[in-house]
Amino acid sequence: MRKVLLGTILLSSTLLAAELSSISGETTAVFAKKEKKTDKPLIYLAENFHEMATLPGFTLMSPSGLVSSYGVVFAGLSGLKDEGNTDGAFALGMGFGDSNTVGGAVSVGIGSVDPRDGGSFNRGTLNLNVGHHFKKYGLGWSVGVSGVDLWHATGADGDNQDPSFYTAVTKLWANDYIPMAITAGFGNNSYADINIEKRDRKDEVDGFGAIAFYLIPQVSLIVDYTSNVLSAGFGIVPFPDYPISVNLGATNINEQGAKDTKERTAFIASVAAAYVF
Repeated sequence: MRKVLLGTILLSSTLLAAELSSISGETTAVFAKKEKKTDKPLIYLAENFHEMATLPGFTLMSPSGLVSSYGVVFAGLSGLKDEGNTDGAFALGMGFGDSNTVGGAVSVGIGSVDPRDGGSFNRGTLNLNVGHHFKKYGLGWSVGVSGVDLWHATGADGDNQDPSFYTAVTKLWANDYIPMAITAGFGNNSYADINIEKRDRKDEVDGFGAIAFYLIPQVSLIVDYTSNVLSAGFGIVPFPDYPISVNLGATNINEQGAKDTKERTAFIASVAAAYVF
């Protein structure tokens, strides 16, 4: 029974970790610029956003309305830890097109790193998004699909998992006090209410959203509500001259889960890096 309970959070911890790594990688790539060669130390406090090689994250679980373009590759590594479960995954991807016309990203999420659930790297999923930036309005709109099954171990949790489709909008509000990024959208399956029976979620569509407050150029405070699951945390860019970002937080703060299998709050973390060529 304990094994069953551990498998109920979202699509399973393995799939959740894979989504985390893909999302953190894509959001880092959106704002990524080439590394700077300066005489400044590796770690320093940036005085403004223009100094940054990327921006701190603006979602935790929600897909973004902002997409990247050709000339950017990215990678993400993520992990999840609750009272009785530890797992992680990583993602590799690249941008294509031009976000000012039509751009997007494609990535592959690979998990699990925990051999106890059937073997390391026992699942691969494909994620794809396309979108457009309305630069005049500080707005981005995207459509995408996540969790397309590429391979999985026989009998693994989430076997025969259906892909999830979504559309999202992200609005950037620049101001002299606390700049914000607000994301909203809707999707099915992994974006549907976690309290719905797993087999029925592919037929349900629910909304999701996130808001990020940029406390300083290198730190954002993120609140995210996806699949009826509340998450909160921080986005951090430790090295202003390099497009590397870190997300730290907690998910399922409101302890949701199907029927009587309520899950506990879990600690989540991800690190992502981008390269601009």
